[in-house]
Amino acid sequence: MRYAVLLSPQAVARVHTALSGHGTVDVLLDTRELLLELAGPRDECLVVDPALLTPALAEIVAARLLEFPRAFVAFSSVTTAALESAVILAQRSSARFVFRGTPDERSALERALLLAPDSTLGLALLSMLKENMNRLPSGVRTRVESMFRNGDGPATPTALAAASALARRSLDRYFADAGFVSARRVVEAARVTAAYRAITTSRTPLNHVASMLGYNSQRTLDAQLQVLLDTTCGKLRAEPLAVSEAARRLAARLTERNAPHTSRPRTANAQQPEPARSSALVLLSGNSTNRVARRTATGER
Repeated sequence: MRYAVLLSPQAVARVHTALSGHGTVDVLLDTRELLLELAGPRDECLVVDPALLTPALAEIVAARLLEFPRAFVAFSSVTTAALESAVILAQRSSARFVFRGTPDERSALERALLLAPDSTLGLALLSMLKENMNRLPSGVRTRVESMFRNGDGPATPTALAAASALARRSLDRYFADAGFVSARRVVEAARVTAAYRAITTSRTPLNHVASMLGYNSQRTLDAQLQVLLDTTCGKLRAEPLAVSEAARRLAARLTERNAPHTSRPRTANAQQPEPARSSALVLLSGNSTNRVARRTATGER
């Protein structure tokens, strides 16, 4: 994959380190070259330091990204110089933010770059789910849209509920009312969508892709892909699905009724839960059973 970057020399070096040879880096010399990159549709990932953009230029960049969507990473230190432009990009674009100087900077940058989402897939999926998405509360809808657009967000339904300031049960109810299989299925679909480009078009080892997504192993990621796309990592890399077909399958799995739940990663000592018991089941004692049998035989009520 090609990465077009407008960064300080030190930050460019960190991008090279994070990629470890899994991509081509083209350094943009100034904002004029950045605007040329944004002048039309391109299959690339932009990596920009908001501190190098004026607020007016950040507005233009956000508008261009809306017109020609692509993966976009904002990589910056937490400074007053970057603040205003960063706020504009956060509010008006699908930028994925990575902050320099934080303890997880290297791993966060690696995930943002190697799991750069396929914007076409995210947009196609959201288009197919438009009716369902419109039935979600606005706060939840905005967060889920961002997850599908920029490949980043809560990794579990519980985390999504917390980020949305909702109780987990309320979140589940909202998704059910909107016609989704479950909140868990939506979260897993967002993770698979984030990894789609890395699986289908990169040379990043598949077990590393699974690790960056937070899965214990490639086998666990394969299980999710089997549920959501009816394939596995190896098959998908060897024979990629067309984006339109991948979006169709994901939309169907997200909204199908009585669908099997997405499998969860298990440890070696995990135990199978006991089967749920119906609240309508009444256990009768021996005397009660005999009494019911007698009434049935005599026609009593």
